[in-house]
Amino acid sequence: MLTSETHIRSPRAPHRPSTRPWLLTLAAIGALALIVGIAVTDNFHVGVFHDDAMYVILARSLATGEGYRYLNLPGAPVATHFPPGYPALLALVWRFAPVFPANVTIFKLLNAVFLGASAILIAQLVRERFVSKAWAMGVGVITAVSVPLLVLVTMLLSESLFLTLLLASLLLGERLIDAAPNVRRALGLGVLVGCLTLVRTHGVVLVPAVVLPLLLQRRWREAVVFAVSAVVVIAPWQLWSGSHADTLPAPLEGNYGSYIGWWFRGYHEMGPSMIFETLKRTVPETSSMMTALFSPAGGATAHALTLVALTALGAFGAFALVRRAPVTLIFLLAYSAIVLVWPFQPSRFVWGVWPLVLFVMAAAGSSRWRRPVRLLLGGLLLWVGAGYAAYEVRAARGGWWASISRAGDNRISAALAWTSANTSPADVVAADDEGAVFLYTGRKAVPVASFTTAHYLRVRSAELEAREGLEPLLAAYPVRAVLVGSRATFNAAEYLSTRPVPLLAPREQFDGGAAFTVLPR
Repeated sequence: MLTSETHIRSPRAPHRPSTRPWLLTLAAIGALALIVGIAVTDNFHVGVFHDDAMYVILARSLATGEGYRYLNLPGAPVATHFPPGYPALLALVWRFAPVFPANVTIFKLLNAVFLGASAILIAQLVRERFVSKAWAMGVGVITAVSVPLLVLVTMLLSESLFLTLLLASLLLGERLIDAAPNVRRALGLGVLVGCLTLVRTHGVVLVPAVVLPLLLQRRWREAVVFAVSAVVVIAPWQLWSGSHADTLPAPLEGNYGSYIGWWFRGYHEMGPSMIFETLKRTVPETSSMMTALFSPAGGATAHALTLVALTALGAFGAFALVRRAPVTLIFLLAYSAIVLVWPFQPSRFVWGVWPLVLFVMAAAGSSRWRRPVRLLLGGLLLWVGAGYAAYEVRAARGGWWASISRAGDNRISAALAWTSANTSPADVVAADDEGAVFLYTGRKAVPVASFTTAHYLRVRSAELEAREGLEPLLAAYPVRAVLVGSRATFNAAEYLSTRPVPLLAPREQFDGGAAFTVLPR
């Protein structure tokens, strides 16, 4: 039977390398990531992923003194969907580079900086937790070139900033648990975790991840100080968003209302079955994504072996983290639980913490197990390592980090050209890419669909999509033109144009989409 003494290399006390060679190594890892991040920076339109356009709109609203508002919507209602951390950072940069879209390149270069910082932080975390320079360098270098991270780096999404703050919080959190009681450190960490949560709400699970180990050590004072300082930072945003929760028309609540309200509305409509239906989607999708990334061969047998390998590495890695990095382990367990019950594609959430996936594998590989276990884990690491290396090579050849932006950019370009040529500045447009339409043409723009949990869980007919999404939006706002760029929204618009009393009339098709005119009622 294995005991902690037989497989853990050294006691829990951290190793904090501060020698000049190691600092130079960290600098080299950060420089590599920065260079790679700059190299993949592109000039595609903002708005390909919807959220990126919203972040820029909110940044502009803050930078120009208009408050925290959705400037693209008629009436510019206050924003409650996106936490303000990332837009506030962009707004600060906007004050020094106020010309849009020229400042978009500067915004994207920030992500390259965050990638460099993340590569350094994950390398330091591995070095301190597992006293292995080789593993630390390996995880740091892989982070610097990981395509899942580069996909996020190329778009103006909050994940890159979130990852940097998360890794810093984990590094300091593990140090806090290791060190002698220090209330000031607990206070500072609480403020940092509060700021993390203001970038992405999922960061809130780091609060119990730090509090629980402190309570197990009976360090009550630090636990209270940490939790209270985090809550003090988070609470104003929660009070703000809660006080404005009912200011939006019902069709906009999914895309523009609060995350928590969106989830609970779905639960209210579907009951406990929503959780089970979500798990039936998210678990297979996550498994398929991981096998695509780590399997060195195709076919059901190779993919099954890859899942077994990843499961074993995850289990052994988690066992090692119990003593070595309990804060990180608790965070990952809680974060994973949220991702699996959230009715949305899990890939973006997994990629947002991708270095921690590598960290768990490093925990399995760097710990001192008995020889048979080491041989087994070594073989599994070679298998998944070969698969991931092959994936990275294929991705580099195909420039996969830009695949999402590249796929949507032509459609957005055509929609913008049509809008500029066929509408006036005072018109309101409904569009799949409403954020981009507003940013590049100045037209007020609303979405063409109402986003609910059912969009992920169930196939919806064109009639249902039209009646619950597009038609209520057209009733709520004086829309002149409707621009659709997906099959689902096109079918909904077509349904409204073919009813006995049509609401829309087909106008023309363009590259990747189509335009409809709203008929008088």
